[in-house]
Amino acid sequence: MSEAINSSMLTKIKEFFSRRAGEITPIEAEKIQKAAYALSQAEIQKTFTPTYQSILSGLENEEKQIFEGTVYYLVKIALNKKQYRDDIVAILQDKSHDKSINPKFREFIKQQLDEI
Repeated sequence: MSEAINSSMLTKIKEFFSRRAGEITPIEAEKIQKAAYALSQAEIQKTFTPTYQSILSGLENEEKQIFEGTVYYLVKIALNKKQYRDDIVAILQDKSHDKSINPKFREFIKQQLDEI
């Protein structure tokens, strides 16, 4: 019985190592085809959200560190990505004129806008 197990294991090992690069089994080929078909049928994302949109909520935060960090990163994005610069500057200018936020925050925004 042990010889039958050993010979069957030996055959499996030989089959595994004798496969050439690029050869796939019919089961593997079917999985690849199904995955490719699913990808081809998947709906392409039609809307794109700019990266800075996800951090805008930090401008509403009362904590100094979060607020200033948000302004800092928005300025860095505006400096590095010209396509977002006008939108970010407009957002920060609106926020700098907002009387409901802390005057120190408004001053910080004005200082950061000077960098742009």
